[in-house]
Amino acid sequence: MWASIDGLRRGVFLACIVVSAALVGCARSGDAPRMSSDVLRIAALQDPPGFDPLVSDNAQLADIIPLVHGFLLGVDARGAFTPDLVTVVPSVRNGGLRDGGRTIRYTLRRGVRWNDGAPFDARDVVFSFRAAMNPRNNVPDRSGFDDIASVKALGPYAVEVKLRRPYSPALATFFSLGANDPYAILPAHLLATATEINDAPYNLHPIGLGPYRLTSWSHGSRVVFEADPAFRRGRAKIGKIEIAILPDSNTEVTAWQSGALDFLNVRGFAGSRAMLASARSVADARSWLSDHYQFDYVMFNVSRGPMRERAVREAIVRGVDRERIERDVRGELHRPGDGDRLPGQFAYDATIRQAPYDPVGAARLLDAAGWRRRGAFRERNGIPLTLEIVGPAGLSGSERLQVQLQSELAKLGIRTQIKTYQYNLLFAQGGILQSGRFDLAFYGWQPGEDADHSYLFRCDTRPPNGENYARICDPAIDRAAAIELTTSDRAIEARADRDMLRALDAQSDLLFLGFDREALFARANVRGVEPSVLGHHYWNIERWSLVSRP
Repeated sequence: MWASIDGLRRGVFLACIVVSAALVGCARSGDAPRMSSDVLRIAALQDPPGFDPLVSDNAQLADIIPLVHGFLLGVDARGAFTPDLVTVVPSVRNGGLRDGGRTIRYTLRRGVRWNDGAPFDARDVVFSFRAAMNPRNNVPDRSGFDDIASVKALGPYAVEVKLRRPYSPALATFFSLGANDPYAILPAHLLATATEINDAPYNLHPIGLGPYRLTSWSHGSRVVFEADPAFRRGRAKIGKIEIAILPDSNTEVTAWQSGALDFLNVRGFAGSRAMLASARSVADARSWLSDHYQFDYVMFNVSRGPMRERAVREAIVRGVDRERIERDVRGELHRPGDGDRLPGQFAYDATIRQAPYDPVGAARLLDAAGWRRRGAFRERNGIPLTLEIVGPAGLSGSERLQVQLQSELAKLGIRTQIKTYQYNLLFAQGGILQSGRFDLAFYGWQPGEDADHSYLFRCDTRPPNGENYARICDPAIDRAAAIELTTSDRAIEARADRDMLRALDAQSDLLFLGFDREALFARANVRGVEPSVLGHHYWNIERWSLVSRP
């Protein structure tokens, strides 16, 4: 926080000099922010690795894909399905779901065109599925796709999906913005002849079905999108969107204070109390502070070193004062919780609680396991108890959480090293998480409309087959997941989901930290913002507008 208004103006002026290459229209000290009637200025912490979400596992891209890409199903602010490239959400009542959910039929919209003018039809859907299943393509997670027996066109405007077995999240996982990994429909007329699309020029020059098209990309500086006048729901109300690539979350907030941004998301996991206070210092703005479904946790690599021992994991769960850490670092951006479901969310059960904070009991667990103190830290058979904490670089709140965790573990006699990596390296194919080069990692999972989280914990989704970076393999979890994924009974599905959570707690496979609250800020002339419980805040971007100022 700044000590005075004069200090604020000096700090903002200096920040404008430092990041001027990335900012658009940075105000001089004391000036009113520049406002264009047809340009929305937002920010991202780093360049996306590309604009094809099928082969780019990146949170920055997940935020902005609704600008460029189209999906069979969209989602609204509450996370409910909406028809996007289809005329209606498939259901039993309208005939879209048949054979006990084993057959799904999609009726496609007519007259839809890609950003380059080519017509969209069923061939694009069939090709997109084939691309997702192509083993040469680096698809980060094929959950749901693996359960599909066939996808075929029933004419140019109808697609039939046949499942090998009942799969409850099928609608969410098949080219839906509500998927946990939202994969967009890809253009067959541009990509169908490629043997693989990992490094296709398309990734840098996408042609999509969204309301905007990419017009320029100065890597490390700025990405510019312009409204597609032929967009199927009508031209977006804002003509241009400029995304400034900023080096860290603190610089992002400073850019907002200076008037260089029109919209700001102080993300719960990356944010801090100081960032929130700084963002609120802008008087001419509207704000929203709301829960969303992202649950945060400390991931344990249960396949490496001391973390293979349940006693060590349980000692960490019991010995870390997670509520104090979150309160001190994130304040209002955090909501306490003991699992992966908010109250009122599917399968929530208030009786399932993580082991309580008990540092004395944690010390006893380590002593009993042979990890005895030798001075400030513990060792066993002459080997020190040393763990490596990894996390993303450039996220102020996340980095402070790492330091706080290091301090808590030191009280238990556990020595730690902190290593931070750029997001792309952390999540890359063969990167830090996938290769298992860590002991502890701060992790946040932002679920989609799909209620299934099991692919984070199942044996068959351990790398390289999925995103179970913790390498958890527990028969109890797999049994519960099999029930959850195949039943059509919502009560049975919820019961199985709760059984999976109990198994995670029983083995101390991770340390739940709670949930995110995101703080969104928009200039007073920005209209149409509707925060999403799924974090897809640009879900209705074509309806945003910039009103004129007097």
